[in-house]
Amino acid sequence: MRHHKGNRKLGMQTAHRKAFMRNMARNVIKFEKIETTLRRAKESRRIIERLITLTKTDTVFSRRKAYNVLADRDLVMKLFKELGPLFAARQSGFTRIIPLGFRRGDGAPMAILELTDRKIIEKLPKKKKAKAKAELEQSQEKEEVKDEKAAESKHKEEPRIKAIPKSKPTLAEEKHREQAKSEDKKAASHPNFMKNLRGLFRKRGDR
Repeated sequence: MRHHKGNRKLGMQTAHRKAFMRNMARNVIKFEKIETTLRRAKESRRIIERLITLTKTDTVFSRRKAYNVLADRDLVMKLFKELGPLFAARQSGFTRIIPLGFRRGDGAPMAILELTDRKIIEKLPKKKKAKAKAELEQSQEKEEVKDEKAAESKHKEEPRIKAIPKSKPTLAEEKHREQAKSEDKKAASHPNFMKNLRGLFRKRGDR
């Protein structure tokens, strides 16, 4: 006889169903709101409400019982530190199921499973986000302009040395330089040539 066997099988084997229910409980505690089928939402609701009931007595034993289901220390801390105080004034009704209609394809009834009390997180509207982005872009553009001006001022302060272009020598100057070089070479090759010339001029003067 199946007395006290009211669990839904959900078309799964026992081990698969238990693992699935634990994952559902983890997701609800982590995200505080999930979308699933109506049968799965009703079945996982029982486990989640038992976990939240454990937070009424914050002891080592109750934390270990929660860890046996969640197998995650961070989720256990969130369950007892964040979610527990939210439901301190409640004795039951920790979750709600909101039907959504039928799923397109197989026609399964869908629902939202969420916690009745949640932290309200204020989100900035899109206009404020756009303004903040525009202000950031403007500030970045101003900084870039300042950097460009500083670089230009540095370039102006630095003295610039202009290179004086060398003019090309004319043909007459080149010939004159070549003649002077040739004469220098001759004089270097005959060091006594100038002395001999002086001696000749002296002899002619004596005559």
